[in-house]
Amino acid sequence: MREFNVEGPCDPERHFTVMREALVRKGIEKIEKGKYFTIFAPRQAGKTTYFQLMIHQLEKTAYLPIWISFEDFANATVEKFYATLEHELKMRTARHSMTLSAHISDNLSLRRFFDEIKQQGKTLVLVIDEFEGVPFAALSELMHTFRKMYHEKMLHGLHSLILVGVRNISGAVLDKASPFNIADEIEVPYFSKAEVENLIAQYEQESGQIFQKKVIAKIYENTLGQPGLVNAVCRELVEKICTNRSKPVDMTSFRRVLVYFLTERIDRNISNIVSKAREHRDFMLKVLFGESEIPFQIYDERIKFLQSHGVIAKDQSGAVDVPIPLYKNALISAFRPLINGETVHYTSPTERFEEFYKENGLNIDKIIRHYIQYVQRRGFRAFDTENLKESACHYSFDAYINFFIERLGGKTYMEVPTSRGRLDTLIVYQDQTYVIEIKRWSDAIYYQKGKRQLAAYAKSEGLAEGFYVVFSSQHQESDTLFEQEEIDGVKIHTYVVRTNFERPSELSR
Repeated sequence: MREFNVEGPCDPERHFTVMREALVRKGIEKIEKGKYFTIFAPRQAGKTTYFQLMIHQLEKTAYLPIWISFEDFANATVEKFYATLEHELKMRTARHSMTLSAHISDNLSLRRFFDEIKQQGKTLVLVIDEFEGVPFAALSELMHTFRKMYHEKMLHGLHSLILVGVRNISGAVLDKASPFNIADEIEVPYFSKAEVENLIAQYEQESGQIFQKKVIAKIYENTLGQPGLVNAVCRELVEKICTNRSKPVDMTSFRRVLVYFLTERIDRNISNIVSKAREHRDFMLKVLFGESEIPFQIYDERIKFLQSHGVIAKDQSGAVDVPIPLYKNALISAFRPLINGETVHYTSPTERFEEFYKENGLNIDKIIRHYIQYVQRRGFRAFDTENLKESACHYSFDAYINFFIERLGGKTYMEVPTSRGRLDTLIVYQDQTYVIEIKRWSDAIYYQKGKRQLAAYAKSEGLAEGFYVVFSSQHQESDTLFEQEEIDGVKIHTYVVRTNFERPSELSR
């Protein structure tokens, strides 16, 4: 049986594979027209699988498709770069029974290499993966050479050139001449919901094991179809958690996998995202927790860097956002501060925990009100460090609710919907589920919109009520801080937690 692949490109004979026929046709059409173009997407987005599927189709035609990688070239000298490029090209053309004598020592002799290919009657399609790895000292002259060759295609054998990387190379201005402005482009998108369903259906057909429909929907919702994440989550589910093929892959198992990815597993994809985000930590805290939107402006170097590596994107309103919920969840976890004993202040020695239960479940209203009392006593001092001001209230509530629910015998799961600024906490106690949405006050419009979003989410989960916790530095004690209303058949409890109250001059330690 095939398997979900998380190591390198997919081989359809060994791995469950989304074949992306329409995207492959789009690439082949460009090749047939002799285009020089770029393929770009963040890491583990399926670029290599995509162009290999394209190469497989080209091998059935008169074209000679070969691909090389510049992954290990970045620190090479210019001389070493061209020598290695010659070796790579000759090694791969030799597999097609070609013997080439041209020596490559610089950009000019590279041109002669492709002249010799034409003399042997071949029409070459060259794919260069990890193009960002070309040494900077050779980059400009190499791009100039390719641009000149594009305009003189009748004189040499390089019919089509495809540069693959995490950035759109055709948009890069390398000098005043913009040497690669002749290139077209293909951005490799993440899987659509239908493609995620297709991938899992391949597994179901071969294994006989079914994924519950809600699990499939949650896999797409949490990964947004990011190919590396989809395969990693599915593989963990079927190989580690749901190994009994006679039983379906259910939501309990899915939640276990999410917790595992966020607390134990070192996933290369997620680790790379966290690493890139740490390079602009202060900016990312504002993206994750800030009260105001940050306009998406590609000429901001922070935004350009983070977007090119798949950390952020532009949302529907034109603001910066972390679009993939699993990434956002991981970043929130990665930036979470140590609280150094603050849990001793959550309760008192005389606390009676019975009041936090009610018939057949938990009294979430009392638990939230208890948290507000704690904040009024302690403030956010345990979290309000110099580097975490934007996120102090979120981390405060998250730490409190995790501690409290665990003591009461329940489990908490943080979900990060795709809407900017939302954090949802799911609480599971016995057979009951509760949802708390956490948000910072921005303005009255977003405040009301948040209620409707929560009602829609609760309804989709089959819940009769939802709890809405809003942190505000603008509300006063005389303002309405608690509301209860019904929206689309769902009871919404709203709590405004003031963050601008007078703090005691001396807090108990």
